[in-house]
Amino acid sequence: MHPLAAVLAGLLLGAFSGLVPGIHSNTVASVLATMPIAPDAFAVVVAAVLAAHIVFSFFPAIFLSIPDETVVVSVLPGHRLALEGRGREALAVCASSAMIASGASAVLLPAALAILPAIYPAIEPNMALVLACASLFLLASERQVRKIMLAGFVFALSGALGLASMRAPINDPLFPAFCGLFAASGILLSFASAQPLPSQKSQKTKLDFLPYVAAGVLFGMLSDLLPGIAAPAQIAVFASLLLPTEEPRKFLALVAAIAASHAVFAFGALVSIGKAREGALAIMNEIKPVLAPDLPVLIGAFLLSLGISVFLLMRLAKHANRLQSLDMRVLNFGILSYLTCAVAIVSGAGGLLLFATSTAVGLLPPLLGIRRTHVMGLIIVPAIALSLAG
Repeated sequence: MHPLAAVLAGLLLGAFSGLVPGIHSNTVASVLATMPIAPDAFAVVVAAVLAAHIVFSFFPAIFLSIPDETVVVSVLPGHRLALEGRGREALAVCASSAMIASGASAVLLPAALAILPAIYPAIEPNMALVLACASLFLLASERQVRKIMLAGFVFALSGALGLASMRAPINDPLFPAFCGLFAASGILLSFASAQPLPSQKSQKTKLDFLPYVAAGVLFGMLSDLLPGIAAPAQIAVFASLLLPTEEPRKFLALVAAIAASHAVFAFGALVSIGKAREGALAIMNEIKPVLAPDLPVLIGAFLLSLGISVFLLMRLAKHANRLQSLDMRVLNFGILSYLTCAVAIVSGAGGLLLFATSTAVGLLPPLLGIRRTHVMGLIIVPAIALSLAG
């Protein structure tokens, strides 16, 4: 297969997985691994899938409030902008941030190949302590003793749910968990005051979020030092505390930059410290062991796929006003029904139980008046447990 054809195939598959909730880039890579594809072509396809999936997953996150585990923390601010008629602006911020961050990360990749092996041995033994301290910082951000106690309860409850889901025979447990914590809980709360999606305005995007993109690149590199689950989501939560902002555009830029830079630096982590921080890369490495000389081609395929995906996403965003004609209650009911069916198909009966439980947990933060980010205990607590066990 010609490299350009491999990039195109990966782009189309990544667009499909990004736009359709429940289909992850890891799933696509797993299916492709069963097909008779030449190892070199397989690696290029997976790199292209990874890039396209990141870009296109912002569309359902912003307009439909359906999370993908890589950009899950973008759901609330992104959908809030869509309800203000600024969904296209939110998409433009995410797309441009991902493109700038991936390019900057590619330039910094040679430095990362030298830095990661030097830092990782020092961080790995102390990972549980690092995550625990960061978690305390997350709870303390509520500032009031009462809210800190409530946040601790939600964090611990979410963590217990995460530990239980790790041990349960559930396929892809993060999918039903995140759908419950963020999508289903939000939909249930919105039924009482569902408002139609307004006309999505087209306006020039200011570049005042560039400092957050730069920070996202650095945090993205840091995320590849972490052995936790869904590291970009964890890092985005902690990064938002270190760089607090009430401007959702800047938060979206930070999340998009972390997601894109994490993916680029994941290639470096695979080569330099032998750790696959993306499931798709782990599958790729089994079919085609990745060596340093392979990086220019793979990063090139990633950047090409991401650039084309950004162009296509912004073309798709021009048709977002078609969502305006939909009754939001009917749309929300349809999304909730789809998620239930998708969870049943992907994760089975155990997934449905996890979906229902996580939905109940996801209702707590808005009802208690605390930040919803505390439900990220779902992935932080298991990451601490894994670090202690390892």
